[in-house]
Amino acid sequence: MIADALKLSVYFGDSVTTGGALSSDALMDCFERHGPAAATLLRGAEGFGANRRIRAARFPDLSTDLPLLGVAVDEHDRIRAMIDAVDEAVPRGLVTLEHVLLATGTDVTAAETPDGPGRAAKLSVYCRADERIDGRPADRQVIEILRRHGAAGAVALPGVDGILRSERARLRLFSVRDRPIVMIVSVGPRGMLERCLRRLAEALHDPVVTLEAIAQVKHDGRLLEPLPSVARRGRGDPDLWQAIRVYTRRSAQIDGRALYSELTRRLREAGAAGATTVLGDWGFSSDEPAHGDRLGRIGSRRPSCTIYVDRTERVAEIWPVIDEVTAEHGVVTSALVPGYRERIGEITHGSLDVAERAAWVTTLAHRRSP
Repeated sequence: MIADALKLSVYFGDSVTTGGALSSDALMDCFERHGPAAATLLRGAEGFGANRRIRAARFPDLSTDLPLLGVAVDEHDRIRAMIDAVDEAVPRGLVTLEHVLLATGTDVTAAETPDGPGRAAKLSVYCRADERIDGRPADRQVIEILRRHGAAGAVALPGVDGILRSERARLRLFSVRDRPIVMIVSVGPRGMLERCLRRLAEALHDPVVTLEAIAQVKHDGRLLEPLPSVARRGRGDPDLWQAIRVYTRRSAQIDGRALYSELTRRLREAGAAGATTVLGDWGFSSDEPAHGDRLGRIGSRRPSCTIYVDRTERVAEIWPVIDEVTAEHGVVTSALVPGYRERIGEITHGSLDVAERAAWVTTLAHRRSP
């Protein structure tokens, strides 16, 4: 199958509840009932949201309320059909919708990046953690395939709960049988990532992938293309939002802090709407060998992905902060987000009506395409 699709992302806190149950469980139960092509729940390492308080798994910001990120991908109608249930499951948090191309099975080889601003692409591959390629974990083999073919960077993000090919897999305490879903995210030139698809289709059993149009703005301090931007021309024009993603590793330091921690701190001080960092198990950036934590190695080299979503005009104002923190290291990408809604009980900001913004995205895509 190849289809125009939506990626639904839900950002919320570990302590959020609904009807006496944890929202994390309620959200994944919702995904299971609606049966998306793929879904995963990622546990964040640190972040902040509407309350402006940094929550992190480290001192001095040690928190038991770590950020969570739930992701589901499928065709438009199936994703739209679950939004009300998602609202019921997560009464406090941020929900975004982004346009993607979804491909499964042998059709993966024919997938092409959809139109969008920027000259690069983002490829996401979903697989089970216990899947093997030539006897090795599939996620590490996929990372190696992407590295050999020239991707700018890739990171394997392990979920704690997930759904793939209608089967749910969750991480349970003391269980050795359950193997959740891994989402492998890579960025690079469109043609290069598309050429990887044939090899990935040969290696994986019944693959599930998405392709998104993005701008790869920076790579290890080098500016590769301008930050896409669009401003409202009048009061009646719809808002548009933008996602900045910074891929780096835990060992990259700024002023004695991990780069992603310093970025989170400065984004908060600058008044950003919120940010979430998720740590990967394995990944790479540039032409370096793939890395992660290894037994006997001092210091963590786990890859990381920090996501900041805000209005496009606000992103442009805060961009100098991001530019300064990533002056030497990191892959920085930008994507337009047509659906964005922040909700705290009955108070909501933004809209998930992606149809009214489709023309704006198309216009900007043609304006920015080479």
